[in-house]
Amino acid sequence: MTGFLILAPISISVFLLISFVSIIDHFLGPIAHTLIGHDIPGLGLIIALVLLLIAGFSGSNIKGRHFLEILEDALLHIPVFNWLYSTIKQLTDVFSPGGKMNFQSVVMVEYPRPGVYSLGFATKRVDTVRPDGTTETLHAVYIATNHLYIGDIVLVPDDKLHTTHMTLQEGVQCFLSAGATIPNILHIDAPDTQKTETF
Repeated sequence: MTGFLILAPISISVFLLISFVSIIDHFLGPIAHTLIGHDIPGLGLIIALVLLLIAGFSGSNIKGRHFLEILEDALLHIPVFNWLYSTIKQLTDVFSPGGKMNFQSVVMVEYPRPGVYSLGFATKRVDTVRPDGTTETLHAVYIATNHLYIGDIVLVPDDKLHTTHMTLQEGVQCFLSAGATIPNILHIDAPDTQKTETF
């Protein structure tokens, strides 16, 4: 089991890369054979690397991002595929550095019951307005329950939110290791003690 857990990420990554190269070879191989008269060894790998470089370059400048947005909009109009694409895109936006939905900090909240604390990721601030007109600012906290991809969203007031000194990378590693990499001494900042109303 330990060997499987060690080799699984490597094997899945290699499988996806080989599949990507094979797909390119499948489509471009016959074209190259027709134009040149023989197969070109490594053509799929070269094209895959070129595509990755082009995608990275396009995503790092304004014109490229505009083109990618147009392409993304077209993909979102394809039935069935649009659901799959949007789901994967949301995951990459959340977990990629600099993503549109990137986590803000690693926090500790009293959840799921008093006296029990959970680590989570603060994602944004939410202003709530009650029927009587009173308002309260809450923090949206994502608490992973299954290797980061599935979790709970809880809203907590300022005085219930404890910000840790853990980096986002340390927080992700903590969840993926089932808590084995959590620091022996966890430093946290005192929450805002200002009186707030709770539901």
